[in-house]
Amino acid sequence: MIPTITGSGQPGILAGMASGSDSVSGDGGAAPDGQSVETLGIADVVMTILQARKTMPWATAAAVSRESCGDVIHVRVSLLESSERPEDQPGRGDVVAAFTARQLGADLAAAFGQKDVIILK
Repeated sequence: MIPTITGSGQPGILAGMASGSDSVSGDGGAAPDGQSVETLGIADVVMTILQARKTMPWATAAAVSRESCGDVIHVRVSLLESSERPEDQPGRGDVVAAFTARQLGADLAAAFGQKDVIILK
């Protein structure tokens, strides 16, 4: 995977562990509670993507988005059918994990930089 960072201007929203489609595909699937962690690191995100890929072979990319909300950060991990489409026409996408963290690990914070979305191809 080659990480590329894009600024969609749309911060992530908290959505829970789900196997159905979320707002990425426009289906507006259910959003159960996510996992709460003290510190979320890049290894946690990568392992989540690798686990989800086992059951979602159609995925060609992943999106990791964040949204600060008070003293916590909501991070959503989605697998995407294609990252080549324009942002206003995203491909099929499923939220595979959602986290609520007190802080991001230095590695994940550096990967985000000033952006709210990371696209991994």
